[in-house]
Amino acid sequence: MNGLSREMELKLELDPSHAARLRRHLGGRLEGAKPAQKKLVSVYFDTPDLRLRRNGVSLRVRRADGKHIQTIKDGNGSAAGLFDRAEWEQNISGPLPDLEAAKDTALEPLLSGEAATLRPAFETRIERSQYRLTSRGSDIEIALDQGEVDTGDRRSPLCELELELKDGDAAELFQVARTIGKGIPLRLSLKSKADRGYELVDNSVGGPEKAAGVHLSATTTAAEGFEIVARECLKQVLANEATTVRGDGEALHQMRIGLRRLRAAISTFGSVVKDRPGERIKSELRWISRKLSPARDLDVLVAEVLAPLRRHHPNDAGVAAVCRDFDRRRSRAHKAAVTAICSPRFRGLVFDVAEWIQVGPWRRSDDALQQSRRDQSVAALAADELRRRRRKIRKKAKSLRELSTPGRHKLRIRAKKLRYAIEFFTDVFPAKKQAKRSKAALASLKELQDALGALNDVATREKIASRVALSRRRKPRRGEGREKAFAAGVIVGSQEARVQHTLKDGESASARFAAVKRFWT
Repeated sequence: MNGLSREMELKLELDPSHAARLRRHLGGRLEGAKPAQKKLVSVYFDTPDLRLRRNGVSLRVRRADGKHIQTIKDGNGSAAGLFDRAEWEQNISGPLPDLEAAKDTALEPLLSGEAATLRPAFETRIERSQYRLTSRGSDIEIALDQGEVDTGDRRSPLCELELELKDGDAAELFQVARTIGKGIPLRLSLKSKADRGYELVDNSVGGPEKAAGVHLSATTTAAEGFEIVARECLKQVLANEATTVRGDGEALHQMRIGLRRLRAAISTFGSVVKDRPGERIKSELRWISRKLSPARDLDVLVAEVLAPLRRHHPNDAGVAAVCRDFDRRRSRAHKAAVTAICSPRFRGLVFDVAEWIQVGPWRRSDDALQQSRRDQSVAALAADELRRRRRKIRKKAKSLRELSTPGRHKLRIRAKKLRYAIEFFTDVFPAKKQAKRSKAALASLKELQDALGALNDVATREKIASRVALSRRRKPRRGEGREKAFAAGVIVGSQEARVQHTLKDGESASARFAAVKRFWT
C-alpha cells in the first residue's frame, strides 16, 4: 500500500542574484541555524502522448542519498497560490518507475499495468538548502532550490523558494512569505517543476498563454468552485507576466484576458466571496487593468487601421508622419504597462489575491449565511447566476441600436461576464442537450461581444483621434497641426462605414442568443 499524504506548499520565484542575500536572511531569522544541504536529481516520466500531464498527474523518480524515491502527485485539487496536492511517496529499488508501488494512487487508473509505455520526459537537477521554522504554532519547511530543468534538447534555469506546511495553519505560509519578501523581491509562482519541464518539452517557454479549461462538477461546492476557477484565472495572468515585460503584445492581451476572467469570477461568485479585503482587491485589479488597456488599444489601432493605411500609401509623407506618431505613443503605453507590472504594487496585489482566495475572511467566516453559501453546490449557484445575467442581457440587447455609447459598453461587459461564467460552468451541466445549448449560447454571445467590442473600438479610436488633434508640443514642427488633423480624419473616417454594419451584426447575434434555451435546468 502506498502512503497517501497531502502536500501544502507555497512557491515563490526569485532572481538568482538574490539567493545569497536570502540565505543570510533566513540564517538571521533562524538564529544562525545552518541549512541542510541536498543534491536532488529527479527524472519525470510520462507516456508518448503525455497522458499523465493531460490528467494533472506527475510521476517522478528522485535519486537522493543513495536511494530512489518514487513520487506521484495529483495536482487537480490545487488551490490558488498554494500547491495543495495529494501525494504518494515510496522508496523503490531502482531508477525506473515501479507500478506495483503505484496501486491505489492517482496514477493507477491512467496506466493499468502499462509500464512499458512510460518514457523519461525530462530531468531536474537541484541544489537544495533546507530550513525548518516554527511560526505562531505552525511547523514550516523552507527550501531554496537552485538548478535547472533539462529535456536533453533544451535546458532552463530554476531558482525558487518553497514553503511547505508540515503542521498548522495554511495562512501562516503567506505570513512567513510576506515577511521574507519585505527585504527580497519574491514573485508568486503557480508553476510546479513538472509544469516547467513540460514547457520545455513543448518548447513553449516564453510564449503567450491562453486560458486553460476549468473543470467543475455538479457536486463541487461553491467555495471549491471559486478556488478552482480563480486559480486558473490567476495562473493565466502570471503565465504571461514575464513575456509581456519582454515586449510581447499578444502576451499583454492574454494577461488582460486573465485579469478580466478573474474579475468576472469574483463577480459571478460574489455572494460567496464578499468581504472587505475582496473589495480592495477588486479595486486593485481595476487599477492594473487600466494600466494595460492603452497599450492594447494602440496595438489594435496600429494593426487594424494604420498598418493597412501604410501599405496602401507607402510614399505619402503625411501617412508616414501619422504612423511614426502612433508608434511613439504605443511605445510609451507599453513602457507604462511594463512599469506597472514590475512595480511592488502589482507584486503585492498578486500575493494578496492568492492569499485571499485561499485563506481570506470569506473562506473562514463562521457566519451561518456565509457558510451556507460556501457549502451550496456550484450547480445551484450557477443556475441562479446564469438566469439573472441572461435576463439582463436579453432585455438590454433588444434596443441595441438605441443604446448610447456608454450603454453599449456596459452591455458588452455584461455579455463578456456571462460568456466567462458559461465557460466556468460548462462541465457542471454535462448532459448532451445541455452541452448543445451551452455551445450555442457561447457562440452567439461571442458574436454579440465581438460586435459590441468593435463598436467600443470605434468610440475609443475617436477619443484617441481627438486627443491627437488637440495635443500640443512645446516646440511644434512645421506642418505638425496638419498632420494631426489628417491623423484624426483618417482614424474617424475609417470607422464610419463600420458602425452600421457592426450594429446589424450585433442585432443578429442578440436575436440568436435570445433564442437559445436555458441549459442549466
